[in-house]
Amino acid sequence: MVNEQGHFAETAQRLNRIRLARALAILSPLKRDLLRLIPLLFHYHRLDYPGYNGPLTPSGIFNYEPDENELAACHTLGLVKPSFHIVNHPAIEGIYSMGSMASFGQNPKSDVDVWLVHDRLLSPNECQLLEEKADLLSAWFNNYGLEVNIYLVHPEQFVKNVDSEDEFQTAIGSEHSGSAQHWLLLEEFYRSQICLAGKTVAWWPKAERSEEYLFLGDVSRIPASEYFGASLWQLYKGLDKPHKALLKVLLLEAYASQYPKTCLVTEQVWQRTVEGDFSAANDAYFLLYESIESYLLEQGDLRRLEIVRRCFYLKCGLRLTEETQAKDWRYHKLVALVEDWNWSRSLLETLDHCDDWHCGQLQWFNEQLNELLLGSYQTLLQFASTQKLSKSLKLSELGLLTRKLHTYFSSDVQQIISLNKLWSDSVCETDLTIIFSQNDEEYCLYRCKPEPRNFIGERAVYRSKSKAKLVAWASLNGVSSDITSWYEFSKSKRKSASLTTASKRLVTFFEGAKLKVTKMDFCQPWRYKKLVFLLNFNHDPTEKWQGQEIMVDYMNANIFSLGREKQNMLESIDIICLNSWGEWHCHHYEGEFGILDSLTFITSGIRRGAGDIAIEVISCSTKLKSQFERTVSNLMHRAVRLSLQVSSSTTLVYPLKVSGVEYGLFFNSKGMVYQNLNDTKALFQQLTKKKLIELPRPDLGNEPFSKIPEVIQDFAARGAVQYFLRQNETELDVFILNETNELHHYKQSGIDIEELVSKVSHHHAFEEFETSLQRFNLPQFFRLIRVDGRLRALPFGMSVDDIDFDF
Repeated sequence: MVNEQGHFAETAQRLNRIRLARALAILSPLKRDLLRLIPLLFHYHRLDYPGYNGPLTPSGIFNYEPDENELAACHTLGLVKPSFHIVNHPAIEGIYSMGSMASFGQNPKSDVDVWLVHDRLLSPNECQLLEEKADLLSAWFNNYGLEVNIYLVHPEQFVKNVDSEDEFQTAIGSEHSGSAQHWLLLEEFYRSQICLAGKTVAWWPKAERSEEYLFLGDVSRIPASEYFGASLWQLYKGLDKPHKALLKVLLLEAYASQYPKTCLVTEQVWQRTVEGDFSAANDAYFLLYESIESYLLEQGDLRRLEIVRRCFYLKCGLRLTEETQAKDWRYHKLVALVEDWNWSRSLLETLDHCDDWHCGQLQWFNEQLNELLLGSYQTLLQFASTQKLSKSLKLSELGLLTRKLHTYFSSDVQQIISLNKLWSDSVCETDLTIIFSQNDEEYCLYRCKPEPRNFIGERAVYRSKSKAKLVAWASLNGVSSDITSWYEFSKSKRKSASLTTASKRLVTFFEGAKLKVTKMDFCQPWRYKKLVFLLNFNHDPTEKWQGQEIMVDYMNANIFSLGREKQNMLESIDIICLNSWGEWHCHHYEGEFGILDSLTFITSGIRRGAGDIAIEVISCSTKLKSQFERTVSNLMHRAVRLSLQVSSSTTLVYPLKVSGVEYGLFFNSKGMVYQNLNDTKALFQQLTKKKLIELPRPDLGNEPFSKIPEVIQDFAARGAVQYFLRQNETELDVFILNETNELHHYKQSGIDIEELVSKVSHHHAFEEFETSLQRFNLPQFFRLIRVDGRLRALPFGMSVDDIDFDF
């Protein structure tokens, strides 16, 4: 047995040497030296070395001694060569790269994911110092153009207390899956790891823990309950790199189809290795592709297979149509693959020039990727629905992942989804034309001037029922810039000029609208951060207006009730809004009550925004531009002030005349409603004199909100299911607000908060997915507790340290 383990270790070390050589062969000379320095800078902790953060930081790697190449790298980077010394108690068992390094998936833009496996006896404070050093080193490497992500791993992280929240579990973040995946993460590490320094990883079958080798756990039996969290994590990663995530989520689908006798890629790599196959075909990323290909061919799904092949090719980063392309160890294998796929020269050239894809090509590819990602997720959801949620999956992290995915995969037609630019450096167009399709009753965007011959063979790059949403999408995603000219087919030049002006204003606004979204933001109801109002964008009654603008200013006339005919000159209003979840939406109102209805709609989100809202008003009317922008801007800022002044016991009323009728705008803690005041004479007289009056909160009678804590009113948000839970001595008080803010209240005995959250989360994740109108719209959970005598709603499962963490 000992001899067998020794033989396996030698075999693994041989594969490791080949992988390291392949990784270095693909990198530039500078990046080769940087990669070699990773273990050296953790072994030696010196004041004159990058990453130094004080004398107490643990250092030293098991059995490490720098070689000639690593010492030469010190010279290249201007570092003093270290003097050799023996570390009696090294703090680090090993340093390993994992992921696409040294595989078909490695390309010039690939980052380096590094696992630093530390000694099991390090204290939390020592681990914190190591993490700080890792962050400093990542920043140093980044200065040279090499992105290195370093993760601290406890050697017992995967085997000890796997079903509970333990001290080894790192909170979820943009680069760390937290509790979303466990054994599947280890399986990816095993199949792709390269030992840069330290102990040889014991990843072969029936490996055991020893002082000489690093054994992190047995992945031969991955529990079915983990596939759900892992698929969510891959979808989340797909928000930035969907082509890469699609390959991984389809691998999960292939694994699930074979369950419980799953043939893991790790097992395939090892089997070929012990058979003496060290060729390019024995590559973790290539075998990942082969596993997906076999699965899709069994399914007869050639459409998905074609998209997968394009994703694999693009991930490799080799450009076969370019004569200057270096012919590294992958080149001939990839050429043979492309020949087997019967790809045309034109398709290859299109893929090789992906850096120059225009917005239409990107939009099409994004649509294909999203459709396939969601299709795979649906399959994995059905597979996992027979299982319970993994005990290791933190419910708070489940909520964060689904909320983030909801912001991108929402089926809300008002939402403006960002364009993933993938590889393209710029998608800006010089000319954009809008055509209204009578058959589909929607607006279509084309990348050309409005000349009929330009549309031959062209496909619309974006479609929407809302013209404002179409312009906002182009302006938000860089398709339109300050050099772009807009046209509306078969419309006047003035209409086109108005479009161009509005777009330039939007571009300027969006450029300053970058938003940091934290974990705490996702755990709370959304609130408005930015609001843009487009006035008379669709319909413009001022075109036929014969009055004089100077007289409107002179008489301080009301543009909502102008002239003898008391005409409302605002006929359409589009609201483009950014909320604290990072979502952009576009809402359209028109007609006589457009201004009143739009005010009613936005007030609840304004109140939760606590006054920290950027407001922009853009008038697209032929006349009265400045009057519109000034009047509506003043009205919106007044609405913000009044929304923040009201309390649960008072209502503020402000009068506004629209089309000759006096309306009262009633602001209370729930929002705003408007009412015709002509029938309430006494109230109207008071308003005429005071312009604003305060009323006692009316008797709420049987209204459900009168019977619930006030804090719940402040948190109520449309579009989200919210649970407010209060633990009493003998029972649990449960308040539920559904997506339309309808209230349900009940008391439940014999269950604690954690158990209830688990049951409800499982129900929404699995049983309601088919019937839910919104994907991933899992409930938000809040604990109702008293802090300093005041009842507060605190997000379930959030720690103080996580509050400002970007997500």
